[in-house]
Amino acid sequence: MNIKLSAVSDKRIDLTCSACGHKLSYKIANLMLTTSDDTTTHEVRQRAVCRSCGVRGDNRYQLVQLALYGPLCEPLGNA
Repeated sequence: MNIKLSAVSDKRIDLTCSACGHKLSYKIANLMLTTSDDTTTHEVRQRAVCRSCGVRGDNRYQLVQLALYGPLCEPLGNA
């Protein structure tokens, strides 16, 4: 799936290394500061290097909506 980072700037991308299972997460807005708005999630996945085993591009990814935190928001489970 080729989704431009600019279309999902309010999310984060969670990557899981297929070789060792290590997980890492990046805020899309932060990725856009070091790449371009035209970069796709697939390109990010291909460029990612596992910090645990050093494998490049062999991973699974998921886009996740960022939670809103602030004085008007309550953490989940505290109803």
